[in-house]
Amino acid sequence: MAKPPVEITTQASMAEAADVFRRAMRVSWWSEHITGAGTTFEEPRASVFEQLHQDKPDFAVMALLGGRGAEIQKSAVHMYMWDRGGHREIALGVGRNLASFGLKANRKIRRFVDDLSDVDPSLEHTGI
Repeated sequence: MAKPPVEITTQASMAEAADVFRRAMRVSWWSEHITGAGTTFEEPRASVFEQLHQDKPDFAVMALLGGRGAEIQKSAVHMYMWDRGGHREIALGVGRNLASFGLKANRKIRRFVDDLSDVDPSLEHTGI
């Protein structure tokens, strides 16, 4: 059974939330530059069923967390964000490959929530 997404409601702007996400998903300098196990950011692959969604996100990104060069060990954190005028709604989910348990991805999500709560102390979240 898949883990439910982490859902966040925040007063932080979309730009602030995206910047915090980028920083929170980064790995150590050593991992990124020496071992080649850095984080890359991509647009999530679309599904043919997405055209059926009535409430498409205003911003979506996927952080691929390095697996020391082995594709099978990589995991990903997906972020979908909606601008609701006075607040933003964010959904975070973990995608993982066969040999990845998603532990790194879950730690990165916790780091994102903690860092975003520093920007917006009124932040509310579920799913952690």
